[in-house]
Amino acid sequence: MTGLRSILGAALLGLAGPAAAAAGQDITPASALAVQALLRSAAAPAISMPVWTSHRDAPPAAYRRNPSVWTGVSVDLTGKAVWNSRNGAFGTTAISPLHVVYAHHAGGVYPPGTIVRFVANDNSPVERIVVSSANIGGTDLDLSTLDAPLPETIHWFKVMPEHWFLHCSRQSPGTLGTLPCLVMDGNTQSVSVKDLEGFYPGNFATQLPADPLRLSFSRDLRGGDSGSPLFILVGGQLVLDGIYHTPRSGVEVSANIAALDAAMKGSGYQVTVADLAGGLPH
Repeated sequence: MTGLRSILGAALLGLAGPAAAAAGQDITPASALAVQALLRSAAAPAISMPVWTSHRDAPPAAYRRNPSVWTGVSVDLTGKAVWNSRNGAFGTTAISPLHVVYAHHAGGVYPPGTIVRFVANDNSPVERIVVSSANIGGTDLDLSTLDAPLPETIHWFKVMPEHWFLHCSRQSPGTLGTLPCLVMDGNTQSVSVKDLEGFYPGNFATQLPADPLRLSFSRDLRGGDSGSPLFILVGGQLVLDGIYHTPRSGVEVSANIAALDAAMKGSGYQVTVADLAGGLPH
């Protein structure tokens, strides 16, 4: 396993172009099977990863969703913003109807007045304006508050419980080996598969998939992809765990739930932690 020092020594992508963990529930087999099922059911061509067949970020914004994207309608990606007026394609992800997270190093906190744009499943753009922002705990994770709640057509993401990986009984503590995860990047607006390599205090690392099928649906991150969200597929839904800041690693959102809740105080919203204890339909 690659050590944390060498992982964090990689070039930052942007610069290159309190809830308790669930007990007794191993999500590893169900999550892996769910990803494999999605890939096996993908229509030809085998790799049709871009979410958009065409898009135009400049006003008047226009987007056309790709009907052949391999995730199909099985997972809702609308909570990943397609554009913002601060730094363009860099990743921004909704964690409540009123809050988004992203990588700090990719331009710093979003100033008031920054426009964040999402796109609903019917291809209609949804824009909100940032009213305040904060860095979270001195990490590479930032949070911004929007001027109005997102509509129901935009699916914001729940967050994995803190230290959830310690409850995957088939894995050694601190590493998840070949558990697949989904990544949506900023440059190509595509969805690809990675394997979780391991966890370190407040950080995660990923690697190319070990399984040949997953490898066929994997794409490397590159400059401009900072802030891309890392999801675990749980019960058919994407659950946010981290935000990338190098091509292979990033900050665990799930390790910063208490700090995020403190920054969201008074807004009427807090982080919604995924419930892993009640079983995982798949």
